Amino acid sequence: MRTDLPSHPSAEDEVLAGLRRRLVREAVAALPGRCPRLVAALAEDPPPSYRELADRLGMPRGSIGPTRARCLACLRVRLHAEWYA
Repeated sequence: MRTDLPSHPSAEDEVLAGLRRRLVREAVAALPGRCPRLVAALAEDPPPSYRELADRLGMPRGSIGPTRARCLACLRVRLHAEWYA
């Protein structure tokens, strides 16, 4: 068994993790339309059902999946642009 491995994240790792969380929160907040609320709801533990999301967001249940896909694609583009700019 190795004993030279740290048992806790380093201060640098904690700062970087905090920065990543902040960047993701800001990118989610900047998404268009219902996307910020939808993405935030999907990150809940446990995530709400599509029926609950439809009621909460006032949208048809059948549009949750396609809207989710568009929102996540937009988020991916924003984060990629932010991290690799």
